[in-house]
Amino acid sequence: MRQLLQNKFFETGMLIFIIFVAAILRLYQIGTVPPSPDWDEVALGYNAYSILLTGRDEYGEIMPFVLQSFDDYKPALYTYLIIPFLPFFDLSVFSIRLPSAIFGILTVLATYFLVKVLFQNRGLALLTAFLLAISPWHIQFSRVAFETNVGLAFNVFGALFFLKGLKKPWYLLGAALFFGLNVSVYQSDRIFTPLLLLTLICIFWRQLFSLPKKFLFLFVVIGMITVVPLVYALATNSNALARLK
Repeated sequence: MRQLLQNKFFETGMLIFIIFVAAILRLYQIGTVPPSPDWDEVALGYNAYSILLTGRDEYGEIMPFVLQSFDDYKPALYTYLIIPFLPFFDLSVFSIRLPSAIFGILTVLATYFLVKVLFQNRGLALLTAFLLAISPWHIQFSRVAFETNVGLAFNVFGALFFLKGLKKPWYLLGAALFFGLNVSVYQSDRIFTPLLLLTLICIFWRQLFSLPKKFLFLFVVIGMITVVPLVYALATNSNALARLK
């Protein structure tokens, strides 16, 4: 088995098989199973459709970063992820859930590379990716328009790009993008993602600060650019902080 895992063709084949399994479990009959959209899915889809047609959400706000919705003030990024699929699949349960399913599949792929970077063990990376691919918990969240599922994907990709950036600094730009955007995905990630990033910086600060300064500068700049619109939206609308409080 060890010799097989050292074979790149075998490793690639196993990874493709795992991604195929993940895709089937997340995409098959996604428009009808679960059998009915919940109210958050309806709100996300309706606002995506409204923004596509008019550039405004259901309350008339122009390209909002926070959706008033049912007065729960949802982060708006998931709604924007739905919009590209509406011209192809119309306003449907399938188009609303599709971004979550896609990011669920991508999380399986990213988890493989993250474990491989952390432990330098191909077998463990394949096993971890396979277990996530068949995880009932992850399948459930990937088959419904749960923003938290996209938030998980962004956290995994952010951590992966951060760790790879310690050796190839340009990966840090991707980490900044994923971590910065993630605060606009789900309420909990406004707390969790900064703590995750802070933890990574504390653990790997020697390697991080030994990198060329221009990459560190760009890392900070990209992170700030992606966060500023949400900060502005929260600062100008006190109701948007109610859920966070």
